[in-house]
This record gives sequence, structure tokens and C-alpha cells, in this order.
Amino acid sequence: MLKKIVITSLLGLSLVLTGCGSSDSEGESRLETQQMLDNEDYLGVIAKLEASANSLEDYIALGAAYMGKAGLSLGNIISSLASDSETDNAFAGFVTSISSSSSSTALSDLDTATTYYQKVVNNACLDVNATLSDSQKDICLYIGLANTSSAAVTIDLIAGDVSIFGDDTAGEDYKLSASTCAMQYSFDRNASDCNVSEDGNITFVDSNRTYTSLIVTVDAEIPSSNYYYLMNDTNKTVLTKGYCLLDNFTRYEDMNATAGLYVCPINERPNSEELTTAGVLVDVLNNGIGSMSGASSDETQGDIDEFKCEILGGVYNGSNCNVSLDTNVTEPDMINYLNNQN
Repeated sequence: MLKKIVITSLLGLSLVLTGCGSSDSEGESRLETQQMLDNEDYLGVIAKLEASANSLEDYIALGAAYMGKAGLSLGNIISSLASDSETDNAFAGFVTSISSSSSSTALSDLDTATTYYQKVVNNACLDVNATLSDSQKDICLYIGLANTSSAAVTIDLIAGDVSIFGDDTAGEDYKLSASTCAMQYSFDRNASDCNVSEDGNITFVDSNRTYTSLIVTVDAEIPSSNYYYLMNDTNKTVLTKGYCLLDNFTRYEDMNATAGLYVCPINERPNSEELTTAGVLVDVLNNGIGSMSGASSDETQGDIDEFKCEILGGVYNGSNCNVSLDTNVTEPDMINYLNNQN
């Protein structure tokens, strides 16, 4: 389902990039940049353009470079989705494909890529009254892909084994169960499917951020079913990866590697926006669907409607969803969707 949208977007973006440049010197520079992208020299493109970027062509190239740095270059996405078998669960298949390619810095890289692409189109992708050129539609589709990929990477972070995501024959993923319990508890203090306890407040020195430590037990009979989360002051679980000390963001894979370790937030910078599970899965996913819808053709709109219908828990019959597609995905919608995939 997503394959057609993705490949349409990627092919369109390639045409945008190769058509850039006016003067001979500019044309040579654009060609050099395109060759660097073709050779997967993404850090080289970033080093060449980022400090002095001031044109739409520069922003497009930097967006592509950060997508590549995230592990989601044009070639990677096309090859991973083209080889993926068709599935009735469209988003679950997309999550599995993306998780196999994304880098450890994918979330921040995807966010930066989106920022550069938005410099090209401003807010036109979400403006239902905007008249977009073909090139702008290509960029909007890519913004949608970047945002939707961020949601896929987030699910990879909160699941124990993303390869079984959406497979109702594979058994329960305890980590995913714990993650949705932590999200539910943070949202409304309910967690009927597991036990959630607050373990005091902790502050990470370098980021100067304070969180409430949560311990989630999925099955009291199994000690290994204990999982750890951080809840911020807006009652959201923050995205974490590995474990670290409160005064040092050096990450460890094992919580018992040294004394005093806590589950470690992805966000290490004090002035940057907090990355929360709900924020990425809900806000970013809505923006992704909105951007794709704003630039879609009649051919792809049905695919986008099916995609959103699935997330909302509806049934798509080929032309219509049995729930309204006019509303945004909410946090309870996302929690229900994740539970249904486990």
C-alpha cells in the first residue's frame, strides 16, 4: 500500500534534484552535489552546504542528505519496500522495512530533513486550499515519508522485536506491551494490562531535565518482564535508548553494566524539543499523513485513506473507511493500534 506512494515520491524528488542549477558554475556545483548523494556521501553534502545554504536547491539537497544519514536514502527505501512482500497490514509492513535500514541517529536526522524540506514549501503541504506545483508535490510527499518514517523508527524503539510487529501468530512482545502500558498510564493513570509504579524523580545533569521514573511489570511471574520508562512534566513518556548515569550520557546496553544506571533519554540537549513517544507517533504521524494527502493524486489518495483508516482502527473496503477520516489520530488511537498489533 505505501510502496506506490513512496516510489512516486522518490522518483519525483530525483527529478527535482537533477533539474537544479542555472549558471555554468551553479550547474557544476549542483552536479557535484548530486554525485555526492549518488555515492552516499551524505556527510560530505552536509559539510559542503549546511553553513551557507540559501537556496531551494540547497535545502532539497540537505533534506536528501539527512534522509540518507538517517539510513533512509532514496535507494535504500526503494530497495527495502520493493523487496517487501504484500501484506494486509500496511503500516506494520512499513515499520518492519524501515527498522532494518534506519541509523541510530534516525529520529534527529529525519527531523532535520523535514525542516529543510519545509523551507522549500513552507506550510503549503498542510494547506488544503494551496495550489502546488509538481515539484512542490514531490517535496510534500517526501515530508510525509520522513514524518511517517519517524513514527516507524519510534515503534522500533519501543518494541522488543519489531520483526513480529503486526504478526498475530508470533506471541506477545512484552516490551511493546510495557511501552503501551507506560503510555496509557502517563495519559490517564490507567494501566489495566500491567503494573506501573512510580519510582521517584530523577534529573539528568547535562540536559537539566527532570523525569518521573516508571517501572512497568507485564507479568509478575516473570522477572525479566520489568521495563523502565521516563515520564515528563506534561505526562508523556519520553523516547529512550539504552542506559546511562545521571551525570553522563555515555550509553550502555545492559542496565547492570555499572552502578547507578537509568534508562537514558534520546534527547541530550537542554534547549531542544523533547522527543516523546506520543509526540512522534501522534503529531508527526498526523503531519506525515496530512503532507501526503495535500500532494496526492487520485491514484494515491485511496492508499493514504487506507493507511489512516488502519491507524484509526477502521476497516477500509476499497473506497471508504467505516470511521471518519476527517479527524486526526489521537494518543488513545495510537495506543489501541499498538495493542492490536501485539
